[in-house]
Amino acid sequence: MTEPIEVGTDIVSWCTKCKLILDHTLVALADGLPKKVKCKTCKGHHNYRDKAPAARVPGTGRKVKKTDYEVAMSRLGESYDFSTAKKYSMKGKFKVDQVIDHASFGIGFIVLSLDTKIEALFVDGPKRLVQNR
Repeated sequence: MTEPIEVGTDIVSWCTKCKLILDHTLVALADGLPKKVKCKTCKGHHNYRDKAPAARVPGTGRKVKKTDYEVAMSRLGESYDFSTAKKYSMKGKFKVDQVIDHASFGIGFIVLSLDTKIEALFVDGPKRLVQNR
């Protein structure tokens, strides 16, 4: 027969700070099950986790919406000359629907222009940039 779990006993748990399975002290129970623990190594308090979290699969993170960029690109038409796009500079002033050429992000379209900031759509997604500096 297994021993009943009590507050203050030692238990093995996944530590969210240390990122390892380590010895912990049980701090709280909920319905007879471990709820909160304190790591004996880093002294951190956190929820009880009996195992490490599953590894993340590459490419399953936040999805970037590229359709907005494609829509803006199609509005320009096939005959647009991208060599006329204004080079991005923090000192420059930009207007909505203006085409810019950024050194790192490439060709972009201004969708929002505030006093000192702009938001532009690029192939990799929207970026917030500064202007009038």
